Amino acid sequence: MNQLLLGASLPFVVGVIAYALRGFRATLRMLVIWPTCMALSALWAVIPDLPRLLGMKDQYLRLNSDPRCNIFWWHYSIDQSEADSRWFAVGFVLVLVALLFAAWRELRIAENAETEEYGLQEPGV
Repeated sequence: MNQLLLGASLPFVVGVIAYALRGFRATLRMLVIWPTCMALSALWAVIPDLPRLLGMKDQYLRLNSDPRCNIFWWHYSIDQSEADSRWFAVGFVLVLVALLFAAWRELRIAENAETEEYGLQEPGV
């Protein structure tokens, strides 16, 4: 889990900075590209672990002991010093919640703008 979080963290931080610089507004393109970049970066970080998932234990063990795997967001170094902690899972969930909040906020702003534009009332008002 920690490699997924660390892999997704760089695009997440870049996205948060871009989001803040735009006055905490996101376009549809940003709401698609931002999580896509995070997912691709997280996938890049765990590429050396994929042989284990596919049942190729020998290939996995060979990659696990190869320092050249640091090209995958320091995968080898993380494997040498990692300690499992639930805090990585909590961090991963918080990152996902932040993305969902940004998308929900933009949807809410768009719905409010549409309501005002057409003079519609929200239900229950």
